[in-house]
Amino acid sequence: MAVGLLHPGEMGGAIGAALVAGGERVMWASDGRSAATRERAERAGLEDAGQITELCRRCDVVVSVCPPHAAA
Repeated sequence: MAVGLLHPGEMGGAIGAALVAGGERVMWASDGRSAATRERAERAGLEDAGQITELCRRCDVVVSVCPPHAAA
C-alpha cells in the first residue's frame, strides 16, 4: 500500500517516519514546499511524487496532517 502524506511538517514528518519504519511506502508532494520541508521528508525516507495530483494518482490513501490552528 502507498500512503500519501500532506504535508511533512513537524507532525507530518514524524507520522511519515513512523509509517516508513513500519514498512509502508510513503509519498509526499514537493511542489511549492520549503527547503526545510524537503529536508524533513528526505530524513523520514519519504518518496517525492512532485505534485499533489501525481501523489493522489499513485497512492492508495492520502493523509492530511496540519496543526490545529491551520485546520480551519
